[in-house]
Amino acid sequence: MELDLTGLCCAVPQLTLHSALRKLGYGEELKIRTDDRTIIERDIIPLLINFNVEYKIIIEGDSYLVTGIKRIPPI
Repeated sequence: MELDLTGLCCAVPQLTLHSALRKLGYGEELKIRTDDRTIIERDIIPLLINFNVEYKIIIEGDSYLVTGIKRIPPI
């Protein structure tokens, strides 16, 4: 699944990502593109942690690519 959150602000990135994470199955990959580091720190990372998504952040010039895979919750 891919999300382009470039140029979005306020609650839109968080709501969009939350909806996508609810639909994401275990083992599926998610790619998120944004141009706002604050959104990554304030919205994206906390949601990925909450939904048990292992992630990495790649800086591509003036934009960021966050990739992640949803893991099965620990027993």
